[in-house]
Amino acid sequence: MSYMTSFRQFAVAAGFAAATFAFAGTAAAQETLTIFDLESLTGPGQTTGVAQANAVQLAVEHINAAGGLKVGDKTYTVELDTHDDRSQATAGVTAIQKMLSYGKPVLMVGSLSSAVTGAYLPIVREREDFISIVMGAALFFTSEDKAIYHPRVAVAQYTESTVTFIKGQEGIKRVGIMTDNKHGGFVQQTPRLKELFGEAGMEVIGEEEFSFGATQFGPQLTAILRGNPDAINIRGYGSDVARAIKQARDLGYTGLIVSSSGIVAKDVVEAQADAAMENARDLFVPLAGDLIEGDRNADKAKAFADAYKEKFGEESGATSLSAYGGFYILARAIEKAGTVDDIPAIRKVLDDITVAEVPEIIEPMIPQEGGRAFREHQSYFALVVREWRDGRFVPVGFVD
Repeated sequence: MSYMTSFRQFAVAAGFAAATFAFAGTAAAQETLTIFDLESLTGPGQTTGVAQANAVQLAVEHINAAGGLKVGDKTYTVELDTHDDRSQATAGVTAIQKMLSYGKPVLMVGSLSSAVTGAYLPIVREREDFISIVMGAALFFTSEDKAIYHPRVAVAQYTESTVTFIKGQEGIKRVGIMTDNKHGGFVQQTPRLKELFGEAGMEVIGEEEFSFGATQFGPQLTAILRGNPDAINIRGYGSDVARAIKQARDLGYTGLIVSSSGIVAKDVVEAQADAAMENARDLFVPLAGDLIEGDRNADKAKAFADAYKEKFGEESGATSLSAYGGFYILARAIEKAGTVDDIPAIRKVLDDITVAEVPEIIEPMIPQEGGRAFREHQSYFALVVREWRDGRFVPVGFVD
């Protein structure tokens, strides 16, 4: 099947046609619109970061293949200027400073890491010449973060859903917590997590931390296991969490393990954790496979999954759907605003844009007041409960 055939099938399944971008009678040559993409292409975050960057690239190729963006009386071919933050906050800040050094309005997507995003946020928060569509980073944003729009689940949703899920399991009274200390979103939510566990009648018997990209978790797990937990909540990126689950089982723990990491099969395989995944659950924004198997936005999800795999030769990643939908949110806002450089005008559209106005969104985004995609710059989603069966993750329920 050719790439263009795949795209046409995707367009139909996603509920939009190439005609959306067809400009009859437009003879003038298209201009180029450069959009920056800040990604964790190397370093500990690369497993998720590369898959996120791939989805951004796929969105750009689909837009350009369908005719580009119509902005006022001009049409634009979209071009990406991608920067690697190397999964390091300092490298992310350097990349942002370089973008700003050009002296032009900055339209940016990407930003996987909470640590990276939290580091550059003070630089851009109040700027009138900068927009960042953050498709990763589980930090919670508000309208005070003027430059940031977050079409991605915030860690606050994970906190509440995790406690709700664990509370619903029989016999859970004692809980241990392990947290990636470089993941700003999870660290930010730790006090609230402990508070909610307490309100739900559960005792937090141990609280440990690890560093992003860690390979050994023995000391932390041993400390938690001394408290005889009924459940362990591990919060971090999928590759780290898979290794931690494997080591918890190696230490003899057989109880419930709950994460909110978007673990994918590759993480489990690389950690040699297949046998360790029994009695483990992951609460996450649904991946494409979850939506297909769970029959929720299944046609859109399958079309995306097929197009992604055809182009990149592998399954999409934990934030790929957010990246694809997030890029289209920015594209639709630019078109509706009728400008590529009036940042306040684009922001005004983003404040009011509805989920229905961006049919390319695939994740089950929960519309806010008036059907809007954002409430104070933050989007909200239904979450899926996933478990590992026969070498893969399967959805066992959704939490709206």
